[in-house]
Amino acid sequence: MRKIKISAFLLGLSCIIISCESNYRVGTSTISIEPTDETISLTLAGYAAPYPGRFSLTWDDMGLFGKMNSLAAVDEDFFALNQEGDLLCISNTDFSSPNVLEPSTSIKHITGFNHLLYGITNAGKIQVYNPQSTKPEWETVCDVKSITALTSSDKYLYVTTTDGELLSGTVLEDKIVWSSIGEAENILSIACDGDRIYALANDYVLYQSELKNNQIKWVRIGYNNGDSYTLELRQIVHYKNKLFALANDNHIYRSKHNTEGKLSVRAMSIGKGKETVILVGVDVCGFDYSFTNNIKEEIYQRRGIPPEAILINTSHSHYTPVTQSWITWEEQHQHPDTLFLTNVVRKGIIRAIEESLDNMVASDLSFARDTTDIGRNRSLKEEFYIYDNSVDVLQADVKESLDKHILFLTGCHPVYTDPDAGNYMISPNYPGYAREWIEEETGSSNSLFLQACAGDINPKDPFKVSGKKLAESVLRALSGSSIPIKGDISYYLDTIRIPISPWAEPEIVSLKDSVEKNLEDAVNRRDYRWANLMLNHYKNASLPHEMPIYVQTINIGNWKLIGLSREVTTEFGLAIKMLYKNQPVSVIAYTNDVASYLATDPHIHAKDYEGYGSFFWYGQPACFPLKTLDTVVNKIKENNR
Repeated sequence: MRKIKISAFLLGLSCIIISCESNYRVGTSTISIEPTDETISLTLAGYAAPYPGRFSLTWDDMGLFGKMNSLAAVDEDFFALNQEGDLLCISNTDFSSPNVLEPSTSIKHITGFNHLLYGITNAGKIQVYNPQSTKPEWETVCDVKSITALTSSDKYLYVTTTDGELLSGTVLEDKIVWSSIGEAENILSIACDGDRIYALANDYVLYQSELKNNQIKWVRIGYNNGDSYTLELRQIVHYKNKLFALANDNHIYRSKHNTEGKLSVRAMSIGKGKETVILVGVDVCGFDYSFTNNIKEEIYQRRGIPPEAILINTSHSHYTPVTQSWITWEEQHQHPDTLFLTNVVRKGIIRAIEESLDNMVASDLSFARDTTDIGRNRSLKEEFYIYDNSVDVLQADVKESLDKHILFLTGCHPVYTDPDAGNYMISPNYPGYAREWIEEETGSSNSLFLQACAGDINPKDPFKVSGKKLAESVLRALSGSSIPIKGDISYYLDTIRIPISPWAEPEIVSLKDSVEKNLEDAVNRRDYRWANLMLNHYKNASLPHEMPIYVQTINIGNWKLIGLSREVTTEFGLAIKMLYKNQPVSVIAYTNDVASYLATDPHIHAKDYEGYGSFFWYGQPACFPLKTLDTVVNKIKENNR
């Protein structure tokens, strides 16, 4: 009898062990990557046009203020000069009730510095005024000629001159020592936050420049676009991480980012035994490989997860701030904003990954597939038309609760706006709207979207319609039959190096000479920058003769996820899935690196945007050759990951 009890106990224990072995540990996290107040304006990604730029900067109306010539902030208060020359003090909480401090002064520009008010007179004298003094009056510090604008940081005064110079002033006890730090032509007003200086030009366009090493390089950050920004400003002031502006309509405006408030990074960690993989979806247009590699190395140092086990995918929304370099585009696109990329996006990805690891609990996984009707092939027609309309869904059911986490993917460019949003609003586009619908309908605490092979696929509808249609496809998949996921975890990261034939140096010189004759044309400007980039490669003997495609393979039991770098066209997904007819396989693109398009032979033959023109926009040394699809598919088959 005792032996039977022991045997029954051991049998029960073995069943528990077997059951545990078939389970996974799953954790998710969602972290906002909305822009913060440390940036005033961000360039939106994805479109080169309109060539003056798409920016997040918009304005809150703080109310009618009267006819003012100059505005400044000192500590907690604003000061202003009206057209009669009166100096006014205005509480930052009540713009409607200014107090006159000094009637009919001869000051024309004012700025706050070190708890004092500095001003420049019509006669070219710099004077200082202490608002806290019992009997405040203007005292002359020094003479300065030909000043067009004045501002300050916590360390320096800054002025622009009629000669087009930007001067930095070190304030000493009895004088100000000036030094030239850059060019600043046709400037109406300047403002500063200590790290960056902002300039309002005579044509009402706003610019900013880093102040690092006193190397001034002005980059456009806003203008009257007739949509989200319709003002004509005449002065700007930086105060508490915002720009305040006097406009020609005599209102004061306060800057803000034009956003839906929904950008996020979402991570799903899945573990079994000693192995863990992390799947990350980010609401941005794309990343450079060095950026994602840096994050993976940091996670490895902090958590011991190998870089090849971390997959970072971008949704490719064209309504998100620039997060990668587009060196042949207009200047505002050429480099991402360092504060946003480093302090918001990078930190957000790392935090999401770590939180998902910390949130891991026992869960069961299942896979389902359906189709969607949100997209169409934008380039291939008639006999070449092809569209992988599949929607793949991975569901994690938490064992100790009714919660579920849903990962879903399809391939379609997030390039269309919605009537409620417009072309200048930050938005995750249809992937974000689909996530909202899925979470609301299923009660899921977290859903994660991964972008598949969308290179030549555009949506048919505004993004809210597309998002709802995609969500309905996911819900249909979840309500149908599913495949239980069982088995071990493995992961790989391979590089397929495609030989290319760069242009010969004389060809590049010829192109440069041709387009240089008309740089008013935006495409000519692109080609001019591309030619200079390639000629610099020749000069430094650094011209690439191959282009890498990164292939990441994540095996979670019987489900295989293959992530390709670059903007991959739809046929790649279909061809790779055909290699694995007897198991669920999902293929995504925009993974780890978005360096160019990856097109099939019909695009390459046609020399369309995907197969030819896009490579100039991406600053690539050449286009991919014919048969690249075959090379990639055969290599994936050969590696057999």
